[in-house]
Amino acid sequence: MLGRLRQRFAAVTAAAPRAYWYLWWGTLINRLGGFVVPLLTIYLTKDRGMTVSDAGGIVALFGAGQILASQVGGQMSDRLGRRVTMIVSLLGGAGGMVALGLARDLTAIAVLVGVVGFVGELYRPAVLAFVADVTPPEHRVDAYGLLYWAINLGFAFAAATGGFLADVDFTILFFVDAATMAIFALLVWRHVPETRPARVPRAEAAPPSRSWLRDGDFVVYVSLTLLMSLLPLQTAAPLSAHMSWQGFSASGYGLVLAFNGLLIIAIQPFASSWIAQRDPSRVIAYAALLYGAGMALHGLAPNLVLHASAVLVWSIGEILESPTRSALVAAMAPADARGRYQGALVLAWGVATMVAPKLGTYLWEHAGPDVLWGGCLGVGALVAALMLLTGPARRRRLGSSSPR
Repeated sequence: MLGRLRQRFAAVTAAAPRAYWYLWWGTLINRLGGFVVPLLTIYLTKDRGMTVSDAGGIVALFGAGQILASQVGGQMSDRLGRRVTMIVSLLGGAGGMVALGLARDLTAIAVLVGVVGFVGELYRPAVLAFVADVTPPEHRVDAYGLLYWAINLGFAFAAATGGFLADVDFTILFFVDAATMAIFALLVWRHVPETRPARVPRAEAAPPSRSWLRDGDFVVYVSLTLLMSLLPLQTAAPLSAHMSWQGFSASGYGLVLAFNGLLIIAIQPFASSWIAQRDPSRVIAYAALLYGAGMALHGLAPNLVLHASAVLVWSIGEILESPTRSALVAAMAPADARGRYQGALVLAWGVATMVAPKLGTYLWEHAGPDVLWGGCLGVGALVAALMLLTGPARRRRLGSSSPR
């Protein structure tokens, strides 16, 4: 097992520069302190006295900020550079997180959640574009896979410890989260160079790439990504509300989510080679089915063991989908528009982050848990079918051979 892990690291080390690894370590450190967003619903309901649906609405503002950040961050990444975008975002997000932790007025909290969602998420398109800039196409699945592995290594720690810290004092979470963002910014400032493709003289330049909104195949893919993203995001506000209703504490919820991180830590590095050899559309279709089935199992789970079993199912979907989506976008994007195309991917997740908490908590409260969790299974099946139906167009565009 350790030998296979070393092979994955060695393959990326041989293909990517040292700056990739500074970005990797910065990502890991940042995620080690990523306590606040997963536990925000519990904070708003238990510490600030909000109803579940109102808390879901506040959490949705984070997604609204992320939507704006996806487009602004993508433009900044392509026009100002990857490095400056990351530094501005991480330092600004750290300041916003501290302010959010100190806020007590509900209006101020709502505004600051949106601010953190915007400023603190500007860096994501820049990170994804940076990886595409420095990694050969044949190694991108491995590079993105190891980056997501670091994200989940940190997430597992944050989910497990965050719940216990929250039982002591929620304010601690905000300050630690801010500190890890600032450390990431420092690593980028000291060790990550600018990698944006150099501009050529106007007389020699090819026409700039058209907007991704005019790229029909890509718009279809982003739309399906948005629909699929609604599924794993039910593990935030809706699942935390569901498990609180079942009588579980914040630490119990945190331990269940930590299992997701542990599974990805154990499996992700070994899945990359299998994923890289398969048609991306088929891989994402499998992932959609697993996401839907895993969410449906949460609706049937009366105890932590069965909730963990549900996590096992949708975590395999995440392992398949996470590196595949970014590598596919990198392959579809023109070189001078990588930031904007990756920003479109972040946009899809931002819209889902805004919609999923409110939609999920509304369905849970007003239609019942069975409708919410059963509906997830239906959405997963629908996305899988549409991903397979539209797959041939993407394969023709990328010059792929027959699917596997």
